[in-house]
Amino acid sequence: MDALEYITMLCPYCGVRNELTVERTGKAESYTEDCQVCCCTMQVDVTPCGDDIEVSVRREDD
Repeated sequence: MDALEYITMLCPYCGVRNELTVERTGKAESYTEDCQVCCCTMQVDVTPCGDDIEVSVRREDD
């Protein structure tokens, strides 16, 4: 079963903190998610790093 992790990231558009729910699948993933405040779409990249994961967000238009 995949574990869920809750990550707090800053929106690359408005700079406000957003809580993201990330699933630990053991493989790299990319998906889009809307900011909870400004509703702009951000690109979320999840990369496994051993037992941890690395999560980054960027503007969809970058």
